[in-house]
Amino acid sequence: MSVPLPPDTSQIRRRRSLSDVWRVLRTILIGVLYVVGVTLILLFPILPLRTPFDLEVGAIAPEDIRTPRQISYVSTIETEAARQAARSSVSDVYDPADPRAGRQQVRLARQIMDFIANVRADPFASDDLRREYLDQIISLNGAPELRYELLDLTDSQFEQVEREAVALIEETMSGTVREGRVDDATSRLELVVSTDFPEELIPLVVGIARTLIVPNSYLNVAATEQARADAAAAIPEIRHSFQPGEVVIRAGDPINEVNHEALVALGLATQSITWRDVASAMLVSLLSLVLFVVYMVAWNPAWTMRTRYLLVSVVLFLIFLVTAQIMIPGSVVVGFLFPAAALALTLTPLLGLPFTILGMFILSWLVGFISGGSFEMALFTAITGLLAAGSLQRGAKLSSFFLSGIFAAMGGMGVLLAFRLPIQTDSVRLAQLLFISLLNGFFSAGIALVLLFVVGNITGIMTSIQLIDLMRPDHPLQRRMQREALGSYQHTLSVANLVEAAAEEIGANSLLARVGTLYHDVGKASNPGFFIENRTEGQPDPHEGLSPLASARIIRAHIADGVRLARKYRLPQQIINYIPEHHGTTTIAFFLNIAREQARENGIRLDESEFYYDGPIPQTRESAILMLADGCESAVRANRPSAEDEIEAIVNRIIQHRIDQHQLDDSGLTLTDIRVVKDTFVRTLKGMYHPRVKYPGDERPALPDAPDAGLTDQAAPSGDSTLPQPDLQIGTQNSSA
Repeated sequence: MSVPLPPDTSQIRRRRSLSDVWRVLRTILIGVLYVVGVTLILLFPILPLRTPFDLEVGAIAPEDIRTPRQISYVSTIETEAARQAARSSVSDVYDPADPRAGRQQVRLARQIMDFIANVRADPFASDDLRREYLDQIISLNGAPELRYELLDLTDSQFEQVEREAVALIEETMSGTVREGRVDDATSRLELVVSTDFPEELIPLVVGIARTLIVPNSYLNVAATEQARADAAAAIPEIRHSFQPGEVVIRAGDPINEVNHEALVALGLATQSITWRDVASAMLVSLLSLVLFVVYMVAWNPAWTMRTRYLLVSVVLFLIFLVTAQIMIPGSVVVGFLFPAAALALTLTPLLGLPFTILGMFILSWLVGFISGGSFEMALFTAITGLLAAGSLQRGAKLSSFFLSGIFAAMGGMGVLLAFRLPIQTDSVRLAQLLFISLLNGFFSAGIALVLLFVVGNITGIMTSIQLIDLMRPDHPLQRRMQREALGSYQHTLSVANLVEAAAEEIGANSLLARVGTLYHDVGKASNPGFFIENRTEGQPDPHEGLSPLASARIIRAHIADGVRLARKYRLPQQIINYIPEHHGTTTIAFFLNIAREQARENGIRLDESEFYYDGPIPQTRESAILMLADGCESAVRANRPSAEDEIEAIVNRIIQHRIDQHQLDDSGLTLTDIRVVKDTFVRTLKGMYHPRVKYPGDERPALPDAPDAGLTDQAAPSGDSTLPQPDLQIGTQNSSA
């Protein structure tokens, strides 16, 4: 057997490296497209509402200015003014009075008076020396003349001043003396001087007490700021609401800051874009992109490899965001017609439910940004989209889209009732909004179907609409199978039932699996007579007179013929992949065994590569199920088991053989999936090929001239069976797979 030359691994690695770099670059470019697109959409309204004149603060309104739409906005100017007033109304917060400060000052006063008494009693000190001593008393620096007067008092007067000064300090410091407000406390000292105290000594004792009274309560800056912050936070946002046609500014009135803010909110005043606006829009778009990237890297890294799907999803997202920018800033009625559920119904079949849920959360966030912070509109968008996506079953039919639209409509109605019932007094207006929500659901379902049809035909990405269309028995390629290879078509239907049942059991895409199965054997329509299921008893065997190699080539050619026909009829690539993958790299066992026997008899070396299918092996769970179902259905039909245990044994043998051949290595099927698939096959095949009661007269008489009809009537194999079965006749061994 000739051995092919090994490929140049360095070139393969180089090509893979370049492919990976280009894929990463495409992914980065898609991310840049998303950020730039979202930022521009948020910054620039698609349909800006502008008056033909500029209105600035200080200008005079030339006419009555009315609102073009209903709006509710927060006045940041009035809210900030009210909160600033609340902050200003909060008094300074002081710590409680410290009693230790009063006791300390009383002790200090007594020490000072004792020192002065000692200076007065010094017989050897001159007047100048006594004054120098008193100058050393730092605490009395605030009253230098008063302390000199203490030297001229009599002893009785000095004692009176000492007692009264200490008493004044003690009484005053027993109360609260706040920092910065000492003068308020000392201004009342004369009022508390004893009534029998000599009048001429009152200024002296008050002056001494004033210099020794200090604060015992200090300003608490942190508590003061917290109190003011709490007061400001307690002020709610000042919100203004306008109905369509309501006058905002009368003609001739000057435009102040508050009026100008209303005009800006309504889009009636020219407003230049600031760097803050750009930073805000860019931050929103970057954060939403980060959420997408985290999801893909952490939960679904395979999506980073599918740049075409990413590009389609980004384009769809930007289209819906543009639609939101057009519809939502208009009237309320048009805003609640925004078909957010249509995006959910489009993304769910393309990208799956988890990706769609994340996308709807981000879309609702951006809708809230566009609507000026309207939580009602953001929640309406999120609920309608999530209910639509969650209710759309995998492998959904057309009716499922409209059922999901009804779920979305009911969710939107619930949001409107929750927000509008407490404030909406006009029942007619409320009924109108509920009807709009109902229209939104059906509108979204219709848009989703159109988008799926357009996306599938333009981008080549397979959608549910395409699958439903391909599943029709009147599809041209299905019609050709029915006309030219009816036996293969019947075999395909049986296998499709097996595949669909197993796919549903393991949570795979049953619709995709069934459609892929319906087209996996279309190549047999090119040479139907060479496959046994398309021949009736008594027909000549077209393989007679052909070498095993020639027959194997004919059998193997149905893969290439199938791919050619599938491309001719413009089938999606995912469906085309089922054609080569359902055989993988297995052998055309019947003709390989004959060729081996002839090679042994002739003593030659056999090149077996011609007897192998080219593959690849199944790359998805759905195509792997097809491979297993194809072999199991063919083997059970060929063996015609008389007991249910025989069906189970055949299924176990076929599946184990595929596992031993490593045909399922890349499929993603787990051992649990294989067990569930096996049980489903056995249960379904028992219903399809269960033993039947034979009635009198049903016995088929033996042919007198054909002692072994199996060798003559079924010698032309289908070429699909790849499992050697020595216990079977040659004719039944290779019945259609």
